[in-house]
Amino acid sequence: MIVINSSPVINLTAALGGLELLGDLYGKVIVPAEVMQEIEDGADKDKAADLLRKTHCADMRTQTVLSAPWMFRGLDPGEASVIQTALQEGVKTVVLDDWKGRRVARVAGLEVIGSLGVLVQAKETGRLPSVRDAITRMKSHGAWLDGAVVEQALKLAGES
Repeated sequence: MIVINSSPVINLTAALGGLELLGDLYGKVIVPAEVMQEIEDGADKDKAADLLRKTHCADMRTQTVLSAPWMFRGLDPGEASVIQTALQEGVKTVVLDDWKGRRVARVAGLEVIGSLGVLVQAKETGRLPSVRDAITRMKSHGAWLDGAVVEQALKLAGES
């Protein structure tokens, strides 16, 4: 089980054409209400909201999350709600791409994976033939990816 933020949803739908793979890898995918709102706010830019609604493993929450005030320092409401939801529900892994959110999640004792880490896991389990091709699709949809992080992901996937 994982709790996911908006940028990984958007990036992974671009890379994979949907999110069913997340169910195969993690089981249930919790989407806090704040995250769904962020995705719906950008619905005119991509198909992430529609694809997320069609994902069988997605548990889309409708109640907003009351996050601890310290979490809002430097985090957007989606990131804070992902971390708070995971802590409240005992979910050990969150999917976050932003470095500030990742840092706060680790300080809170959570395991963190990003969009590229999900792709590497998918490749390792035989569910994705090429991380490189998936990254290319992400970039073609406007995703900004740090070059060093991309190289590390390709190395871990055996594609460097």
